[in-house]
Amino acid sequence: MLLQIPGGPELLIILLVLALLVGVPVVLVGLFLVVRSVGGDGDDEVAELKGRIEELEAEVAAGSEAASNEVSVGDERREEE
Repeated sequence: MLLQIPGGPELLIILLVLALLVGVPVVLVGLFLVVRSVGGDGDDEVAELKGRIEELEAEVAAGSEAASNEVSVGDERREEE
């Protein structure tokens, strides 16, 4: 029936383009939000990574303290000579 009205095919093409320009992004955003809400394990992973970062920072700090102690011991030995 729409094809019988003057301009009917053009209206169909306009509606198709509108559906592609608006509908596809809406569906993609909806899928993204659904997948993001279902995969709620990200909080646990972030907490684990933060803990690991703290461990590594503590190791680096301990290593730099040990290195500075070695340098100061070496300086003291040179001063004694």
